[in-house]
Amino acid sequence: MIATRRGLLAAGLGLPAIGTARAHEWPAGRTIRVIVGYPAGGPTDLVARLAAAGLRDAIGAPVIVENRGGANGSIGAVAATRAEPDGTTLWLGPVQTQVLNPLLMRNISYDPLHDFVGIGTVAALPNALVVNPRTLDVTSVQELIAAGKRERGGLTYGTYGAGSSPHMFAVLLQKIAGFEALQVPYQGSAPASTALLAGDISFLFDNITSTVAQVQGDRVRALAVTSRRRSVALPNVPTMEEAGVPGFNLNFWFALYAPARTPAPIVARLREALGRAISTPEFAQQLAARGAEPFITPAEELQGFFESEARDWGALVRDAGLRAE
Repeated sequence: MIATRRGLLAAGLGLPAIGTARAHEWPAGRTIRVIVGYPAGGPTDLVARLAAAGLRDAIGAPVIVENRGGANGSIGAVAATRAEPDGTTLWLGPVQTQVLNPLLMRNISYDPLHDFVGIGTVAALPNALVVNPRTLDVTSVQELIAAGKRERGGLTYGTYGAGSSPHMFAVLLQKIAGFEALQVPYQGSAPASTALLAGDISFLFDNITSTVAQVQGDRVRALAVTSRRRSVALPNVPTMEEAGVPGFNLNFWFALYAPARTPAPIVARLREALGRAISTPEFAQQLAARGAEPFITPAEELQGFFESEARDWGALVRDAGLRAE
């Protein structure tokens, strides 16, 4: 009520309201920071740095990346929600922090759907379903499914822990195809990939950035990718739907946000700048080198997209029998 009265008073005196003045001046030579909830060098950090470079060129202001790792990205998310909503602090959130963490972590202190305003989706990074052909000689997803049904729970799959994207993708595959396999959790992509190479697990939905070199070196065999379209990094590998698994439509995406209550003119300018940044051939090429691709969602569809993703991933979490810990 106080802020509203100030705005009305300013309007009555013929002066600009506080929020309007700040939006008009933004960024006024100030540095914009993009918070990332993970350490430098990981997929989220890499996407954030490419987006930051594009925003810098589009806006004409310094844009830096600030890494605040911990609690599976939640520490950075909380820091972003508590920042001043003036357009100088942004948040690069992946599916993990924006959808899965609220489903799987107790007492989480941020609400992805209400504490942020979406600037836009930025990129999608598919996982690749891979096997070690020396220990499981299957050449297609359908052969893997047949082996799963034949072995009756004898197959094992690696994950980065309960609720991680490799876990969710494997649960979805089992649900659609009608077989069961045993989850073997690891601390991340590197140890899970090492276990696959050692023959300790049967299959793995690994992030494509980590697995491309192994596929190209014939150390693992890629059966499919989880994206809706084929990956530019593995153009000869079919999508899960092309491989005969209908309804496999979940994707691992990254989106840029501002704190809630950021003035609408600033949000609009950020959306326009981000749209220009991620539409360039250079941005696509830089993502492709890392196995990712641009992912553009129209501004008017953003909130509906975020809400539908929360519903779809939530249903999968329930099907997996997972509970918040």
